[in-house]
Amino acid sequence: MKRLTLLVSLLLTSVIAHADRLGQDVTITCHPAWECESGQEPGASAKLLHTLKYVPKDGRNATIMLSIMPNDIPGSIVTDFDSLKRFNRMSASPYLTDVSNPPPVSTLKISNGIALAMTNVDPSLIGKPVPPGEYRIATVVSVLLGRKVLIHCTIYYDELDSTDYQEALQILQSAALTANQAANATAI
Repeated sequence: MKRLTLLVSLLLTSVIAHADRLGQDVTITCHPAWECESGQEPGASAKLLHTLKYVPKDGRNATIMLSIMPNDIPGSIVTDFDSLKRFNRMSASPYLTDVSNPPPVSTLKISNGIALAMTNVDPSLIGKPVPPGEYRIATVVSVLLGRKVLIHCTIYYDELDSTDYQEALQILQSAALTANQAANATAI
C-alpha cells in the first residue's frame, strides 16, 4: 500500500512539474506531442504580457501562442461574455479579410472560465501550398478565467478541424488558475 501511495504521489508531482507558468496566475500543460518553444525562464520575474509559444515536436506547421493580457485598463475591462466578445473581435481584426463581415464567434469549453474563438482563413492560401513561416488558418481565442484573468491565444495551422488544431486546443483548455488565484476567484 505504501508503494502505491508513493507511486501516486510521484505521478502527481511529475504532472505538476510539467506545467508551464503563464505569468503569475495561470498554469498551462503541454500536449505530449508538442513542446514549449519559448516562455519565461525559471526564476525570472513575470512580464506584463508574458507569452508562451508551443509547437509540434515532429515539425508540423502549427503553433499556439498564449499571452496574459492586462485586464484593468479603464474602458476596456473584460468581466463578462459581452466584453469578452468585443475583446475577441478586436484581437482577431488583424486576420480579418472583411472587417465589416467577420466570421462567426464560437464558444469553447474551459474550466473556471469562458472562451470565445474566431477562425480566420487566409483566402490567398486556399488551395495553394503554404510558404514556410506562414499558416493558412488563424483561430483567435479570448479566455476569461475566474472572471478576472484575461488570456489572448492564437492557434496557427493549415487544415480546419485538424489534429494540429485539436492538440493545440487541448493545450489551451489546460489553462488553470494557480491555487492562490483560484481561491480569490471563488471568493468573488
